[in-house]
Amino acid sequence: GLLRAKARQRVETAPRTRSMAATSRPKLLAGRKVLLLADFQFEDLELMYPKMRLEEEGAEVSVMGAHPAGIKYTGKYGYPVKSDLCVDNMSTTDAVASYDALLIPGGFAPDYMRRNQAMLDLTVAMAGAGRVVASICHGPWMLCSARRTDGSPLAKGIRATCFSACKDDLINAGATYVDEPAVVDGVFLPSRWSTLPSTAPQCSSSSSCRPVHHRAHARRPHAVLARDHR
Repeated sequence: GLLRAKARQRVETAPRTRSMAATSRPKLLAGRKVLLLADFQFEDLELMYPKMRLEEEGAEVSVMGAHPAGIKYTGKYGYPVKSDLCVDNMSTTDAVASYDALLIPGGFAPDYMRRNQAMLDLTVAMAGAGRVVASICHGPWMLCSARRTDGSPLAKGIRATCFSACKDDLINAGATYVDEPAVVDGVFLPSRWSTLPSTAPQCSSSSSCRPVHHRAHARRPHAVLARDHR
């Protein structure tokens, strides 16, 4: 009876203990700002889950679309998200100065995004300024369509992964396709599915921190989303 009572007490207090530990530890992305691109028919979990996890770690996430700010975008399965910003109302200079990372979810949305020159220019500017550019599933399409000033796609010369249907597009754009859940190459963080929340930042402010990929941890690549850019 005593052993059973102690076991029950451990079970009942364990969730509360874990919850207290989660809320008391430092937020890994406190003070950091992330731009999240959105459009209609995004893959619901590839937008909502990373957004919630980034916010749980203290990041400020701003949803940006090609339509007037405040519009409600709906995902493929009906999840809604309201935009905070319109890409036409923010210069690439302001975006680079204000945000530490760019996140591009998958679904059908990237096919709309890559038709919008302002979104393509924003992606190029963020990458060129050394900001982290994360893309999920079909999101790497943006790396194929966004082009540097010399005309080359952002995908050219990088290691990248994506949803299988986009593989040929990445290869044709000059990327080295890697059949892994997620890859980190310089500032680029492409993933096959919604694995971004497992790419835990290793530090929050040190300028010496850089995104690195460890083969031994292919399922949990260590990416630094929080770096002291300014």
